[in-house]
Amino acid sequence: MIEQRISMDHMDQASALFGSFDENIRLIENEYHVSVISRDGEIKVSGEPEDVEHAVRAVNSLLALLSRGETLTQQNVRYCISLVNEGAEEKVQALAGDCICITSKGKPIKPRTLGQKHYCNAIRKNTITIGVGPAGTGKTYLAVAMAVTAFRAQ
Repeated sequence: MIEQRISMDHMDQASALFGSFDENIRLIENEYHVSVISRDGEIKVSGEPEDVEHAVRAVNSLLALLSRGETLTQQNVRYCISLVNEGAEEKVQALAGDCICITSKGKPIKPRTLGQKHYCNAIRKNTITIGVGPAGTGKTYLAVAMAVTAFRAQ
């Protein structure tokens, strides 16, 4: 068993990272079989060496998202965990800040996965883009949001 500490710039980052009722941090604890504790402006991660390394990489990626003003959801945390497992946690930062438009209720519409980000970039760069994929992955939703944004820009 080893222990690693991660210092935080602001205490409000800890509450946002842990989520309500610690739901976000439990996902990390369950995935990597580690213990994560927040004390005195630090996060302490303890467990087996390889598990701690993965958990620390996931926590650091999520803290970087928080520092960019992103709101963490369980979906974000799960996606970050899957990218860490693939060794591609630096790609988490690519998702931050790419807002397509704002709904009438003030909710930002933005790509939630790297595939959605590539799709939005393809729509921006090409006159015609054909999106093929499983149902319910956001293709039409993002395409309509991109169309509304283009229409408003004219």
